[in-house]
Parts: sequence; C-alpha cells; structure tokens
Amino acid sequence: MRKSAIVIGFGAFFVTMALLLKFYAFDRLAVIPADQNTKQVAVDKNAYLFDAGTLKFQHTTLTTTIGAVALKDESKKFGHNSAIFSKWQYSSIPQTKTAQQGFTEKFAVDRHTGEVIKWSGDEENGKAVEHKGYTVKFPFGAKKTTYPYWDSSIEKTMNMKFAGTEKIDGLEVYRYEGTVPRQSLTTEPTKDTPGFLFGGAKSSPGVKATYDYANDRIIWVEPQTGAFIKVSEGQKQWLTDPKTNKSVQVLQTTSVFDNATVKSNVDEYKGKASQLKALKIAPWILGILGILLLIGGAAMAVLFGRRNNVDDNGYDDGDYDARDDETQGGVTGLLGDDTNELPSRHATRLDKDS
Repeated sequence: MRKSAIVIGFGAFFVTMALLLKFYAFDRLAVIPADQNTKQVAVDKNAYLFDAGTLKFQHTTLTTTIGAVALKDESKKFGHNSAIFSKWQYSSIPQTKTAQQGFTEKFAVDRHTGEVIKWSGDEENGKAVEHKGYTVKFPFGAKKTTYPYWDSSIEKTMNMKFAGTEKIDGLEVYRYEGTVPRQSLTTEPTKDTPGFLFGGAKSSPGVKATYDYANDRIIWVEPQTGAFIKVSEGQKQWLTDPKTNKSVQVLQTTSVFDNATVKSNVDEYKGKASQLKALKIAPWILGILGILLLIGGAAMAVLFGRRNNVDDNGYDDGDYDARDDETQGGVTGLLGDDTNELPSRHATRLDKDS
C-alpha cells in the first residue's frame, strides 16, 4: 500500500504542475512587458524620392526609424490589463537634415492579446483617431491566418495574410503579406507643392496637390511571441495637381529592417519563443504522465488489497503441518499404539494346550 500511495502522490503532483503551467505560468510569461521600449531601423539604399529640403529628386539611402515605448504610469492608471504605447516614426536621407516624413501616435493594447483596445486617449499627430487591429505585434501563438494590421498612413486596418514559413538566422518565422492599393494619404491628404513639379516654370505658383499612397507590406513574425522580427514596406507616393489631374510619383522605396535590427530581434525573441513553446508542451506531458501514475497507483492499491485478503483468509504452513500431524495421529490411534491392549492369539493357544 505504501508504494501505491507514493505513485498516486507523484501522479497528483504532476497533474497539479500541469495545471499551474497551463493556467498560471503561461499567462505570466505571455504578456507584453509594462516597460516595453523598442527601436527599429529600416533602410533602402536605392530609394527614389523628391527631397523637400533641396527641392530635387534623389536616388539615395532612405533611413526610417521607428520607436515604441509603453507608458507605464498611464497604463496603470487606465487599467484593463493594458499597455499604452507612444509610437513615433521619421525618415531621413544623408543629403539633408530635413525629415522626409514623420508621425506620432498613442494607443492602448491588451497586454495578453496584443490587440488594440478602446481608449479615450487614442491619437495620431495630435488628432483623435480610433486605432484598431494590431499595431506593434501579432498575438502570442500567432496562427497561419489573416490579421488586421493598422496602417497609420491611411488610418485604418489592412489585411495581413499568412504566406509561408521561413527561417531567419535559424529562427522559424511566419511571413505575412498585405497590399494597400493606391488611395488618399489620410494623414496628409493635400500638400503644398512647387508648381514646377508638374511641368511648369520655376516661377510657377505653388499647387495644393492631393497626396496618394500605396504599400506592399511584408511582416516576418515569430509565432510563439507574435513579435515582428523583420518588416519590409514597398511604398509609393504620388502628388496630383487637381486642376490638370497630372500626377507625379514622389516616392518609391522598399525599406527593410536593417541587419542590426533583425539580429537584435532574433537574439531577444529566440529564447522567449523557446520558453513559451516549452510551456505549451510541458502541461500535456506532465498531465498525461500524472494521469497514468494515478491510474497505476490505484491499480496497485487494488492489487495489494486483494493479496492481503487472500493472506488473511488462508492457512500458514505451521497450521497445515499441525493438522496433518493430528490426522496422522488419529489414524495411528485407530490402529492402536499399544499392542499389549490387543488380544494375543498366541497366548490363547498356549492356554488351551495347557
């Protein structure tokens, strides 16, 4: 019985550990840090653009820096298991210090799902907006499906569809692809533009041109953490003179996270991915093992109980031998141990002769 109790004890322990790992440890690890602070750099060494600083078209290196910082105090004040992010982005070229493009935004996300949640402080470039979908990451345990991704340039979500599995520096990632067809650049629908850009003389009056935008976006995601490991954006932008309807392309770029950014992301999320993967598998292993031990321990207890009952109702060797002796003694007694008590025919015959 003692052995079966030990086996049952181990089974109960493994089942308890499985439940703790499944419903407690995983949730503690699969969460956006309250002090999240990231900086990503994307580069295109052969971008084509109209430089607002020099008023010239350039074939140049375009560097885009993206930052996202979780505002711990604001998140705590808002509650709802949230992380409120301040995100900013700007692009620059080496020919000028003038920022080519830039924006700032604030939004709240659920720390466990990574999805945007409604918050009164939502804004972009100081203007109130309502963010939706995913912004800084995909959900923990990303699936081979389609996710709505917030595009700040059009201030709405676009579909990012699963397109395959790849490896980056030994880390398995999911590739998601999506396209924003040409449409108005919501963040800046019109732009004051030099008139000569549309074929006029240098002295041509300025034009309030409409601004269009398109993007072919690819995001490589580590599936366990949902983290963005690498991002590629194939952007195109056009300015159009509303009077003549003449369009001029002012940007064509394929900006991709640089090697340093990708390596940093791989180094940070490879270990976290392994931990989350182990936490997904371990509860199943421990749970199955625990159940088997509980069943085995119960079976051992029943088996030992039956054996004890047999021992309690049976005879031991000493009792059997004693009864055997008694039986033998009884037979001998029937035959008689003392021959003197038997009548002697020889003695009778002597009496007659005499």
